[in-house]
Amino acid sequence: MISPGSRNAPVIYALDHSDKQCHSIIDERSAAFVALGIAKATREPVIISCTSGTAALNYYPAIAEAYYARVPLIILTADRPPEQIDAWDGQAIRQKGVYANHIRAEFQTPDTYEDTSVFRDMATRVQKCLDSEISGPIHINIPIREPFYRFTEEGLTNETKRLKDFTQKNISVASIAAHLKEDFTLKKVLVFNGMESDENIVVGSDDGTIMLSDITSNQTSDVHYWDAMLFSALSKTNGLDFLSVLRPDVLITTGTTTISKGLKRFLQHHKPKKHIHLTKYFEVGDMFSSNPQLLNPEDVRPVDEADADIDGERDGAYVNAWLNMTQEFKSRFSALDWSKYNEFTVTNYVVNNLPKKASLHISNSMPVRYVSFLLNSDVSNNIVYANRGTSGIDGSTSTAVGNALVTKQDVYLITGDVAFFYDINALFNARLPQNLKIILLNNHSGGIFEMISGPDKMGDSMEYQTTPHAYEADKLAEHFGLGYFKADTIGKFAQGYDMLSGSEGAFILEVQTSKESNRAFFEQFKNTLG
Repeated sequence: MISPGSRNAPVIYALDHSDKQCHSIIDERSAAFVALGIAKATREPVIISCTSGTAALNYYPAIAEAYYARVPLIILTADRPPEQIDAWDGQAIRQKGVYANHIRAEFQTPDTYEDTSVFRDMATRVQKCLDSEISGPIHINIPIREPFYRFTEEGLTNETKRLKDFTQKNISVASIAAHLKEDFTLKKVLVFNGMESDENIVVGSDDGTIMLSDITSNQTSDVHYWDAMLFSALSKTNGLDFLSVLRPDVLITTGTTTISKGLKRFLQHHKPKKHIHLTKYFEVGDMFSSNPQLLNPEDVRPVDEADADIDGERDGAYVNAWLNMTQEFKSRFSALDWSKYNEFTVTNYVVNNLPKKASLHISNSMPVRYVSFLLNSDVSNNIVYANRGTSGIDGSTSTAVGNALVTKQDVYLITGDVAFFYDINALFNARLPQNLKIILLNNHSGGIFEMISGPDKMGDSMEYQTTPHAYEADKLAEHFGLGYFKADTIGKFAQGYDMLSGSEGAFILEVQTSKESNRAFFEQFKNTLG
């Protein structure tokens, strides 16, 4: 992923004369998120290259996201020679170590080039990091002296790349218990799969275990609408106390973070007696304040399936407690009037009508929460992506563009208006992929601040949070050559969705709703638990 400049000209030449597929993105901030989308979809490291100065700083938001989401990027920043730094020279900033807090490794090449063995040794060290470290960004800062347009193909090689092993690692609850020399038979065991990481661990639960999965884990859950139920409980006075019967004795987790605020508060309030996190790494966040015990799945010996008493039937008091409570919630949740026109109901329609095998990207703020509340237990037909490493609104569209560049399947993006307009340069791409389908939820403000508790205490100052605006996307779509349809009623939305899904080119379906209708339906949803 190349952004233009003079100082990085030798790097551009080398990349263009390699076997790598190159893309040109002018805006470095967008370019880094496009690279993030490619790396997420392919699970391969993606190179980004820019010139010196503030160009390198524009990469930082995506680098931070890649660091916490554990996505491999290789950042090649061209730089001035050391003597030109702080010498009042143009496009010269202190680039060495500029990403120090959010990278897995960093290197600086020599500013003379006579000893080529130094560069080969550095390449070997980078490959070692890719093979053995937690996936994430690696920074190589490259001081380049003038003249930098004197180069040849001498020394350019296309060596076979070694990819990290993403083989699925299967492990059962029974084998974990056997390894720990514990008996889980009479224990309430809850398995939770957090955001997908580079370890690809899949836990096979036994009959008396409940499994919940974050939508970004791309694994399945045993019960429906669990996140919606937990969030609804948060909205009630002492609502979490009502869920005490769901407290686990043993919590087993994989992956990293979760979208679900309800799950975090539930497990912080009803702490498990034991929390086992499956990982081969030692960098683990304690988001449930439960002091997780780390267990490397490679150390666990499999047990015979017969020993685990697995017959596919869900049974036991703990399992029944989850099934009964979520089933009761589901009946009330389904009784809401989903024929009304608002953001939540529109998102529900999209989630239930996505084409099989399509990828779904979701921007942060309300869209990712809607989808987390709505997705049922089986999401195996669609891969779900959201930038939840840092959970910022920046770069959601660019990340979806990156995914669309490397797949023949349609890539759908559900995005809010502020996130969409913030990342307009995602569409500033001479090779914009035509399999990109954008559902733009436009309530003409940052509507989330009118949906959550707290901001209402801001008084007149609240407008600085909600940032009301009158912008629409029709002229943008025309400018960048995308198909476009605006919906402001349920009928027009249905018409527009058919146009979007049937379009052979990139398309924006702008869904305009009122803040009042969105807020009213969301309040009904929060009261679903009774």
